[in-house]
Amino acid sequence: MTKAVRLFVSGTGTGVGKTVVTTALAAALRARGEAVVALKPIETGCAPEPLDALALAAACGRPELAHLSGSYRARAPLAPFAATLAGEPALAWDALVGAVRPHLGAPHVLVEGAGGLLVPLDPTRTIAELAAALELPLLLVARDALGVLSDTLAAVECATRRGLEIAAVVLRTPPDPDSSIASNVDILAARIDPPVLRFPNLAEGADPAAAGAALLAALR
Repeated sequence: MTKAVRLFVSGTGTGVGKTVVTTALAAALRARGEAVVALKPIETGCAPEPLDALALAAACGRPELAHLSGSYRARAPLAPFAATLAGEPALAWDALVGAVRPHLGAPHVLVEGAGGLLVPLDPTRTIAELAAALELPLLLVARDALGVLSDTLAAVECATRRGLEIAAVVLRTPPDPDSSIASNVDILAARIDPPVLRFPNLAEGADPAAAGAALLAALR
């Protein structure tokens, strides 16, 4: 069996590719015949279905996980606390953490966050507190484009100050790369301790499991 993969997948912000990367990792593990749990316990912008959670659940072959009891779902495309202020239900912290913890004993565990590390969940907690409560190393995903240097360095500093372990930083290649892509990896690798890895842009028809397998190999 492959060495246990246990990761909390966060990002430098919204829309950087967390779900694409998490889905690819889950698909790669499943393609090897290994049991994997892939969860997105917090998702907003559900109209009405949690599309990211559904993608993760399908990738690991556990469709029921998309509707895990205790997960937080909101229709408004806002941070959970902002959604609450807009009239959506409040996030129930104990129920949320309690929903995920029973799955942490699976052979492989992937938990995807929502947005970046400091997305507010309630008046005091953020995604960073969720990662800490679950005691999972971070896989920090960023968009490999202009601006990624400051965004990534800020996220790494944030995680480090909170005592969060970072397994790796993953730069996801966008469909329209700019000239910064030539140096982003090298500049970041010279400034931070975690490995800085690339993840390709998955064109239509691409096999996510293959990209996930390459990333798994690089994580060793």
